[in-house]
Amino acid sequence: MTYGDLDIHALPEGRFTVGLDKRFVPHQEGDPPRPGTLFISVTPFLVQAPEETLLIDTGLGSWAEGRVTEFLLDGLAARGIAPESIDRVILSHLHFDHAGGAISAVGTDWRQPFPSADYVVQDGEITAGGYLGDSARARDIVIETLDREGQLVRVDGDVEVGRVSLTVTGGHTEAHQAVRIHAGDLQVVFGGDVLATPGAVTRRYQAKYDVDGATSQTWRDRLADDAADGGHLLLFYHSAGSPAAFVDRLASGVRSVEPVDL
Repeated sequence: MTYGDLDIHALPEGRFTVGLDKRFVPHQEGDPPRPGTLFISVTPFLVQAPEETLLIDTGLGSWAEGRVTEFLLDGLAARGIAPESIDRVILSHLHFDHAGGAISAVGTDWRQPFPSADYVVQDGEITAGGYLGDSARARDIVIETLDREGQLVRVDGDVEVGRVSLTVTGGHTEAHQAVRIHAGDLQVVFGGDVLATPGAVTRRYQAKYDVDGATSQTWRDRLADDAADGGHLLLFYHSAGSPAAFVDRLASGVRSVEPVDL
């Protein structure tokens, strides 16, 4: 959709089953359920401003079974975007389902797929506790690769990067960040895994996969209430339905969502 002077595209990687083993297995309609798993969707976002082209989170890359970074690149190509056209990649945090597509395997080595991009990461996320297994391995490889290529941009705390505001929320991980993109009086808000689905707007919960569930809920409320008051467009990374929505507040005070297709 066009929103102010921004063009916003969802780049859905599809639906996956994921269980306690943390394996993201692509799920096709009609596939039998995988016991003990949940359905989850993965959706990076492309935002085109007049002065730059942004990518917000990068999908799973090689950390989804049977998938590689080319899946993300094909999604960009379908929208007429070449890899070298990406100016900035913003990573909400470094779990492999959000940062896996920031790098791609080339033989036995790793490279970054966006040769002209700055990759913006919270400094605190690089050393944050709580990363285990493949997420720890992916984080190390992503940071080593981007640092070697001279494309890693480490930021510390709440910062402004052009028209983008980055806010450290914590909650999901120690230095998880939310992304706000300004278009005049309009705002596009990406809450990462603090506000990952439309359901997170309308209900309260504490997730066992958060390092601090109470902090995540505090930020869910803050981002959702700000969206209702300011008319902000919310982007949802893990929504199995609409990837974006506006928020209304009913007379009772309960929040509702108005889905938007991208």
